[in-house]
Amino acid sequence: LPGAGAGARPEVEALDASLEDLLSRVDEFAGMLDMIRGDSSHVVSEGVPRIHARAAEMRRVYGRIDKLEAFVRMVGRSVARMEEHVAKAEADLGAFPKAFTKLLHAMHVPALFNRASPARPQHAAYEPPALFRTEDHFPGCNDRPQL
Repeated sequence: LPGAGAGARPEVEALDASLEDLLSRVDEFAGMLDMIRGDSSHVVSEGVPRIHARAAEMRRVYGRIDKLEAFVRMVGRSVARMEEHVAKAEADLGAFPKAFTKLLHAMHVPALFNRASPARPQHAAYEPPALFRTEDHFPGCNDRPQL
Protein backbone atom coordinates (compact mmCIF):
# COMPACT_ATOMS: atom_id res chain seq x y z
CA LEU A 1 0.00 0.00 0.00
CA PRO A 2 1.90 3.05 -1.22
CA GLY A 3 -0.50 5.61 0.24
CA ALA A 4 -0.36 4.11 3.75
CA GLY A 5 2.92 5.80 4.45
CA ALA A 6 5.37 5.16 7.23
CA GLY A 7 2.70 4.81 9.96
CA ALA A 8 1.25 1.62 8.49
CA ARG A 9 4.58 -0.16 8.19
CA PRO A 10 5.02 -1.10 11.89
CA GLU A 11 1.48 -2.52 11.99
CA VAL A 12 2.16 -4.66 8.93
CA GLU A 13 5.42 -5.84 10.42
CA ALA A 14 3.67 -6.72 13.71
CA LEU A 15 0.98 -8.61 11.79
CA ASP A 16 3.67 -10.40 9.76
CA ALA A 17 5.55 -11.38 12.95
CA SER A 18 2.33 -12.58 14.53
CA LEU A 19 1.51 -14.69 11.45
CA GLU A 20 5.04 -16.15 11.43
CA ASP A 21 4.68 -17.06 15.11
CA LEU A 22 1.27 -18.61 14.44
CA LEU A 23 2.66 -20.63 11.50
CA SER A 24 5.56 -21.96 13.58
CA ARG A 25 3.11 -23.01 16.32
CA VAL A 26 0.89 -24.74 13.74
CA ASP A 27 3.99 -26.57 12.44
CA GLU A 28 4.87 -27.64 16.01
CA PHE A 29 1.30 -28.82 16.54
CA ALA A 30 1.34 -30.77 13.26
CA GLY A 31 4.63 -32.36 14.30
CA MET A 32 3.15 -33.40 17.64
CA LEU A 33 0.11 -34.86 15.88
CA ASP A 34 2.38 -36.89 13.59
CA MET A 35 4.34 -38.12 16.59
CA ILE A 36 1.13 -39.10 18.41
CA ARG A 37 -0.16 -40.91 15.30
CA GLY A 38 3.14 -42.77 15.04
CA ASP A 39 3.05 -43.71 18.71
CA SER A 40 -0.58 -44.77 18.45
CA SER A 41 0.09 -46.99 15.45
CA HIS A 42 3.12 -48.45 17.24
CA VAL A 43 0.98 -49.20 20.30
CA VAL A 44 -1.77 -50.72 18.18
CA SER A 45 0.54 -52.77 15.97
CA GLU A 46 3.04 -53.95 18.60
CA GLY A 47 1.83 -53.11 22.09
CA VAL A 48 -1.69 -54.48 21.94
CA PRO A 49 -0.62 -57.95 20.66
CA ARG A 50 2.01 -58.14 23.43
CA ILE A 51 -0.58 -57.13 26.02
CA HIS A 52 -2.98 -59.73 24.63
CA ALA A 53 -0.29 -62.44 24.81
CA ARG A 54 0.55 -61.49 28.39
CA ALA A 55 -3.12 -61.59 29.32
CA ALA A 56 -3.37 -65.14 27.92
CA GLU A 57 -0.30 -66.13 29.95
CA MET A 58 -1.82 -64.61 33.06
CA ARG A 59 -5.06 -66.54 32.53
CA ARG A 60 -2.99 -69.75 32.55
CA VAL A 61 -1.19 -68.60 35.70
CA TYR A 62 -4.52 -67.77 37.36
CA GLY A 63 -5.77 -71.25 36.45
CA ARG A 64 -2.70 -72.80 38.04
CA ILE A 65 -3.19 -70.65 41.15
CA ASP A 66 -6.81 -71.82 41.37
CA LYS A 67 -5.68 -75.45 41.14
CA LEU A 68 -3.01 -74.86 43.78
CA GLU A 69 -5.58 -73.27 46.10
CA ALA A 70 -7.86 -76.30 45.62
CA PHE A 71 -4.91 -78.59 46.40
CA VAL A 72 -4.11 -76.64 49.58
CA ARG A 73 -7.75 -76.92 50.68
CA MET A 74 -7.66 -80.68 50.01
CA VAL A 75 -4.43 -81.04 52.03
CA GLY A 76 -5.99 -78.99 54.85
CA ARG A 77 -9.00 -81.31 54.94
CA SER A 78 -6.68 -84.32 54.94
CA VAL A 79 -4.64 -82.90 57.83
CA ALA A 80 -7.84 -82.19 59.78
CA ARG A 81 -9.00 -85.80 59.24
CA MET A 82 -5.59 -87.07 60.35
CA GLU A 83 -5.73 -84.91 63.48
CA GLU A 84 -9.16 -86.40 64.25
CA HIS A 85 -7.75 -89.92 63.83
CA VAL A 86 -4.78 -89.12 66.07
CA ALA A 87 -7.04 -87.64 68.74
CA LYS A 88 -9.32 -90.69 68.56
CA ALA A 89 -6.36 -93.08 68.69
CA GLU A 90 -4.93 -91.24 71.69
CA ALA A 91 -8.32 -91.38 73.41
CA ASP A 92 -8.82 -95.08 72.57
CA LEU A 93 -5.30 -96.31 73.19
CA GLY A 94 -4.20 -93.79 75.75
CA ALA A 95 -1.50 -91.26 75.17
CA PHE A 96 1.63 -91.63 77.21
CA PRO A 97 4.30 -89.08 76.31
CA LYS A 98 7.65 -90.53 75.24
CA ALA A 99 9.49 -88.37 77.75
CA PHE A 100 7.70 -90.13 80.62
CA THR A 101 8.27 -93.53 79.03
CA LYS A 102 12.02 -92.88 78.77
CA LEU A 103 12.11 -91.56 82.33
CA LEU A 104 10.34 -94.64 83.71
CA HIS A 105 12.60 -96.98 81.71
CA ALA A 106 15.61 -95.10 83.04
CA MET A 107 14.29 -95.67 86.58
CA HIS A 108 14.04 -99.42 85.85
CA VAL A 109 10.29 -99.72 86.24
CA PRO A 110 9.56 -102.07 83.31
CA ALA A 111 6.70 -103.76 85.18
CA LEU A 112 4.50 -100.77 84.36
CA PHE A 113 4.90 -101.44 80.67
CA ASN A 114 4.58 -105.23 80.74
CA ARG A 115 1.19 -105.59 82.38
CA ALA A 116 -1.96 -104.75 80.53
CA SER A 117 -4.29 -102.18 81.95
CA PRO A 118 -7.57 -103.85 82.86
CA ALA A 119 -9.57 -100.66 82.35
CA ARG A 120 -8.60 -100.41 78.69
CA PRO A 121 -10.80 -102.51 76.39
CA GLN A 122 -9.24 -104.45 73.54
CA HIS A 123 -9.67 -102.76 70.16
CA ALA A 124 -9.39 -103.99 66.65
CA ALA A 125 -6.11 -103.35 64.85
CA TYR A 126 -5.50 -99.76 63.93
CA GLU A 127 -6.27 -98.91 60.33
CA PRO A 128 -4.64 -95.72 59.13
CA PRO A 129 -6.79 -93.32 57.13
CA ALA A 130 -6.36 -93.07 53.39
CA LEU A 131 -3.91 -90.33 52.54
CA PHE A 132 -3.40 -88.39 49.34
CA ARG A 133 -0.30 -88.89 47.27
CA THR A 134 1.48 -85.75 46.16
CA GLU A 135 2.63 -87.55 43.03
CA ASP A 136 -1.01 -87.93 41.96
CA HIS A 137 -1.44 -84.15 41.97
CA PHE A 138 1.99 -83.12 40.70
CA PRO A 139 3.01 -85.50 37.94
CA GLY A 140 6.73 -85.62 37.38
CA CYS A 141 7.67 -84.70 40.95
CA ASN A 142 9.55 -88.03 41.15
CA ASP A 143 11.83 -86.80 38.37
CA ARG A 144 14.17 -85.05 40.77
CA PRO A 145 17.78 -84.59 39.75
CA GLN A 146 20.18 -87.00 41.36
CA LEU A 147 22.81 -85.38 43.55
